[in-house]
Amino acid sequence: MKKQLIILAILIMSVSAFGQDKFIAKNAYISFYSSTPLEDILGESNEAVTILDATKGEVVFQALMTTFHFKRALMEEHFNENYMESSKFPKAKFKGMIEGFNKDMLKAPVANIKITGQLNVHGVEKTITVPGTIGMEAGKLVATAKFKVTPEEYGIVIPSLVRDKIGKEMEITVKDNYVPFGQ
Repeated sequence: MKKQLIILAILIMSVSAFGQDKFIAKNAYISFYSSTPLEDILGESNEAVTILDATKGEVVFQALMTTFHFKRALMEEHFNENYMESSKFPKAKFKGMIEGFNKDMLKAPVANIKITGQLNVHGVEKTITVPGTIGMEAGKLVATAKFKVTPEEYGIVIPSLVRDKIGKEMEITVKDNYVPFGQ
């Protein structure tokens, strides 16, 4: 809980002035999936935090690496200790802008968007553009994104011994249910 509060405070500071035009998802879902003929790997977290600034279309997102869970404890241990080096690189972060943003997008039905920004994973920051959706669904402001990354582009070394068990690409899925900031 203490870690979530610290992340929340950092996110709040990284987004400009507060107001009615801020939305937050305190328990955003993020997963990564890799598939090979030998093994499927799925890591999931429901503890990411994201803030949407509705005046600019800016999105800030953070997830602690240690909040990802796997079917097998050994996968989780290897993920944190060997690949992500979670003690050295504890967070994944994204800060970007929704392309062509206007406030009406937040009141309209869910529609396709693109978000461009800086993704920082394992201490490596890259500019990416990802497809997603945003809009109202069942009376709630929701957003999603799905994109692929490779471990190598973020300096994550996969030992040759297990290389065939881990896909060359990781599919990242993000799902947010936003509420007005302060609720």
